[in-house]
Amino acid sequence: MKLTRTNEASDRIILSITGPGDLIGEEVMSAESSAYQADAEVLTPASLYRIPRETLQKTLAQNGELAAAMIDFLLNRRRMLAQKVELLCLHDVEYRILYYLAELAHLVGPGGATEGYHLPITQAELADLIGATRETTSTTLNQLERKGLVKLSRRLLTIPSPSMLLNANTAATAATMKAETA
Repeated sequence: MKLTRTNEASDRIILSITGPGDLIGEEVMSAESSAYQADAEVLTPASLYRIPRETLQKTLAQNGELAAAMIDFLLNRRRMLAQKVELLCLHDVEYRILYYLAELAHLVGPGGATEGYHLPITQAELADLIGATRETTSTTLNQLERKGLVKLSRRLLTIPSPSMLLNANTAATAATMKAETA
């Protein structure tokens, strides 16, 4: 599922891309809001279950173990949002692209008979996800393709290996830190 949010000026951002077992729409559990804060789009075949607010609240009140799991989930969601803010504020576009592509590759898993991880995401969607312009994202992806870290095709990015992306990120971070201390 791709979760997006559009503001009053019709600017859209991708909040997150979720996978199997993820919870979405948890904001409607609040007594102050009955509206969803994001739009959801199914990217691959999926089964969704809608649990009415009253049913969920009653179940959580009666089941301490489930309530603890929900709290853990919400705390993890908060940690992920803090991490996204950190990525936006403290890292360059290449780092963010490498990070999110590795995350998405783990989410979708390896492709079938062909090699690599196929991510059904456009360059514009990736730009939305990482908080960059489409032009900057496109230029950076072309550089990454020349390095053999990604393969670009229409509406599809192929990742040969998520660990290669993370290793490239680690190397880039080390080089930046070395340059800053010199």
